[in-house]
Amino acid sequence: MPNVHVPYDKLHTFKQWLGLAAPEIRELLALQDLFVGRKERFASYFYDFFANIPEAKLIIEHEKRPGHLLEAWAHWFESLFSRGLDEEFMGYLWKVGVKHVEIKLDKRFSNMGFSVVRQFCQEVILSELPPGKATEAIRLVDKLVDFCLLVETDAYIETTTRCDAEIIRGIADRIRNPVTVIGGNIHRLMKNADVKDPAYPVYEFIFSQSTKCEHMVRDIKTYMEVFEREPSREKVSLRDLFDEVLEGLFTRGKFSRPRMEIEIAEGASHVLADRKDMKALFWHLLENSLEAVDRKNPFVRISSHISGAPPHSVIIEIFNSGPPLEAEDMEKFYSPFYSTKPEGTGFGLAIARQAVRNNMGGIRIEPVKEEGTRVVLLLPVFE
Repeated sequence: MPNVHVPYDKLHTFKQWLGLAAPEIRELLALQDLFVGRKERFASYFYDFFANIPEAKLIIEHEKRPGHLLEAWAHWFESLFSRGLDEEFMGYLWKVGVKHVEIKLDKRFSNMGFSVVRQFCQEVILSELPPGKATEAIRLVDKLVDFCLLVETDAYIETTTRCDAEIIRGIADRIRNPVTVIGGNIHRLMKNADVKDPAYPVYEFIFSQSTKCEHMVRDIKTYMEVFEREPSREKVSLRDLFDEVLEGLFTRGKFSRPRMEIEIAEGASHVLADRKDMKALFWHLLENSLEAVDRKNPFVRISSHISGAPPHSVIIEIFNSGPPLEAEDMEKFYSPFYSTKPEGTGFGLAIARQAVRNNMGGIRIEPVKEEGTRVVLLLPVFE
């Protein structure tokens, strides 16, 4: 797999998380003689375990090169205790996780495999080392196996997610061009048609549906960007963010300015978050609020304050005067494609929730009886 990108910085971070620094790696290398000579025995142990599981046995019995799996498992086990977790071996672990996706290996088998590795190593340690040394050796080997499991699992998840995302983006891109062409042609027909022409309502309907599809493609791409992006957290000014988003929404000419109140409490003016996530979050929440306001009494209130208990967070509330939502429908609103608006794409709250999750926050919607609807956000404060 020559073209596989290996995120070495992330893998080094995994080592730090697990406490696998240079001293621990040297201690693991000191166990090399104990394990490397048993690599063929390990491969047979591993083979025998999975040969007793019918679904796994089917994979083993249909390998393209008989004996190749035994060789691969022996090589993996030898490298585990002889390479000192160098970058070449870490890249090898990552590529194994990618390969498991390509061959559609059930992730449960992979996870079970690490349990078998751990069991084999413990049996060797307990049979060969005195109790005092055995305890420390088991602790180190557990860290080593945990690292391998973490790397391969992350590679598996990232590869699976990337494949799914590429398919979704590809579909969105393929749809966007023909939908744009359809919308443009229908718009030209509408401009040249008499509004009394029986065909005019048909043009209007087709144009509204093509516009909805264009918005759907846009929102799908936004959702995938938010979903995939690794957040880069920084100090974000809520006041600046609200001003920027509201100006953008009103500039489009879709909304009239309602009566608005913005109250940002002292100490609750900045959050620690990814700015792009926050812009997507508040764009969709404020767009929803402006769409939902009561036309006779259009009112939106935005406020922030600090939560009472540490670790302190900023609580942000966005209230609109529109008809209160039904409490039993709340969870549905977060689902992509679910919308109560004729031209809605159903992605606004899905994007908002993903943006909040990216930044260790929370979101909930609260109907306010006979008054409107309130969205409550919880985000880390910048201190």
